[in-house]
Amino acid sequence: MRPRRADNDRMADASKLRIAARATASKAAQAATVRASPHPHRPGSPASDTVTPAGQVLRVLRRIGPATRSELSRQTGFSLSAVNRVVGELLGCALLRDRPELTVGGVVGRPQIPLDLNAEAYFTVGVHVDEGRLRCVAGDLRGRALDRLVLDVPDTAQEALPVVGSALRRFRLAFPARCALWVGIVGDGRSDRRADRGCGPDWRDVADGAWPAAIPVPVTIAPHVEAMAARELQALELTGRPGPSSYLYLHVDEPFGAAWIVDGRIPVPRSGAGTIGHLATGSDVPCPCGRVGCLEVTVADRTLLATAVRDGALGPDAATRGIGALYAAAAAGAGHAAALLDSRADVVGRAVAMMRDIVNPDVVAVGGRGLVAYRPGREVLARSYARASALPPLPLTFSSFGERIGDAGALGASLSAVYTDPLGALRRRAARPSYDPAADRFCG
Repeated sequence: MRPRRADNDRMADASKLRIAARATASKAAQAATVRASPHPHRPGSPASDTVTPAGQVLRVLRRIGPATRSELSRQTGFSLSAVNRVVGELLGCALLRDRPELTVGGVVGRPQIPLDLNAEAYFTVGVHVDEGRLRCVAGDLRGRALDRLVLDVPDTAQEALPVVGSALRRFRLAFPARCALWVGIVGDGRSDRRADRGCGPDWRDVADGAWPAAIPVPVTIAPHVEAMAARELQALELTGRPGPSSYLYLHVDEPFGAAWIVDGRIPVPRSGAGTIGHLATGSDVPCPCGRVGCLEVTVADRTLLATAVRDGALGPDAATRGIGALYAAAAAGAGHAAALLDSRADVVGRAVAMMRDIVNPDVVAVGGRGLVAYRPGREVLARSYARASALPPLPLTFSSFGERIGDAGALGASLSAVYTDPLGALRRRAARPSYDPAADRFCG
């Protein structure tokens, strides 16, 4: 005898209820696990590097500015219903805002209200070491700097954590209407092992449990040069130019380094980023690595200052005055000072050409304080690069951030998780043991 239709329906409903119950229990268990863990993700290890649909929507708005839902659908390739769903979630957590004043009138049908990033609701903090000082920079959702603190660099990373936490609290007092969302720390620690570099603490030495105790928001740690390269590529995309499939960025200042971006990603091996600091230049300057003529020591500030003092171009107090003394002398017309800086630019240009010929990118960009402080060095570097490269001509692109490239890279690191998985970033923020929904009204 066949079961009646009503019996079949009841059996199907019961089965659906059991499946739903198991799914609910599984989600509850996962949520409990996240809440129980004081640090579910180690700093610098994002939950995923896959850009979610919400992240793609944020990236489109960052690139093109205010846009309607229909435009977001065209730009992302998502259906309009999917865009509406994502936009609703982002509006609900104040990452987006409506811009009714930008609505275009006179169109057929119901006019669509443009959407934009909500740059007023949140702030992030970027941290890096520059010229022997710890710089903490607060920025909005577009990566624009809001305020800066310049502090002494602690001796160890453990001592630096409460300093960063204190800076975050000061920014919260300065911007009471904004939610503190994330901290990005730039510095991979690789160059910090050498005492003569003074590039700052090695953040890898910090135990997992120390982070949430000192800093009440999640933290991302990014390699120094890679963070600056990613920010430079973002600035290039904001100009409206199509994104290159291969992009090479070289930081030709301390810390020296190169980053190669392929299809929007920076391949970084588990052992850490590489370095251009030990490329051979043919000089006779000894390097702490045991070799002679490495790029890093040949063009280092301290090498140029020592040479300038030895040759009489600067006084014996040049070491305490820093590289700025050599820049000032060159600007005042001191020929020997200008010759030293030109020689450094020539060496760097040849190194840039060597890297360009190895990877053959679509774009070659260079950045560093010296390119701003001594602008004639740009022409010398560009000529040296053009002469040394064996490939067809490819003009150099100079940093759009100038001497603020370190600040820009640090702020970019503080926003990387937000533009990858914004809703997940807010969940991780709310899972911190120190999360205070009363203080951070948007993060709940």
